[in-house]
Amino acid sequence: MGEEFILSYRIQTHNGIATNEAFGLSHALKKHPHNASYTCDIPVSEPKLSPPQKPYLLDILLKSYQNAVVDCLYKSGVWVQASGFNSRLQNQNQASLDIHTPARVHLEGGLLVLEIYEKGEK
Repeated sequence: MGEEFILSYRIQTHNGIATNEAFGLSHALKKHPHNASYTCDIPVSEPKLSPPQKPYLLDILLKSYQNAVVDCLYKSGVWVQASGFNSRLQNQNQASLDIHTPARVHLEGGLLVLEIYEKGEK
């Protein structure tokens, strides 16, 4: 039950200020071979959709509640890739944070349920 997605999040900062942020999702091409390592529930209000939009309900909810989805990803302990640098003797720095993880997503009553799979890299 549910659909398989690849969820991604990236934020770039310059001197501690977010300069670029992106949240993405795509449908997985195949089922993930492992069991979920973390599950979280996000309370949602299901929008009224026209019949052509109904197949995209989970996509719409994931995008509408992206802040809660990103919080769930952080809490799940997925592999987070970070990079940054400081310039010569100046207080300037740039950093980026990347998260990419497979997940199964489904609705259960008024909850958007995310089952996060561990990618095997930490």
